[in-house]
Amino acid sequence: MWLNRIKVEIMKSIGTFITAIAIAAIAGCTIMDGNAIVTGTTRPAISPEKVRLYRVAPDEFEEIAIVSVSAGHDFKKNSSLMNEAIQRLKEEAAKVGANGVILTIIDERDAPSVTTGFGSGTATGTGGNVFLTGTATSVNRGDAYTRLNGLAIHVVE
Repeated sequence: MWLNRIKVEIMKSIGTFITAIAIAAIAGCTIMDGNAIVTGTTRPAISPEKVRLYRVAPDEFEEIAIVSVSAGHDFKKNSSLMNEAIQRLKEEAAKVGANGVILTIIDERDAPSVTTGFGSGTATGTGGNVFLTGTATSVNRGDAYTRLNGLAIHVVE
């Protein structure tokens, strides 16, 4: 009877551990990074909402800085990571007073994978043996990230 109790306690402990790891991984926040390398004359900081993105350079502008950001998370959709990266890019540009960013590099990666594992263990003691086996399958989106680079500019209006 005590062997069955040991089995139950071991299985509860394993289940609790796996649940805790899964919750921590899913609830984790997006890893963000960003910077600006000043290449021109900075201006007073502005609101990020006033920063406009460009794929093609406008007719007249002044170069202020090179800005780059990255956003990564294992459980978010690419669209969510892109939105967070764009917001951070605008924030970096706004800090140096740029009212526009010409996007130069858009780099995304989402590498899903599925893994299966098998394990076993033996516990011995006076009065009997306990043998445990188990299998596990996990789905991992892998190293999902979005990286953006651009030229922070002041558009002459």
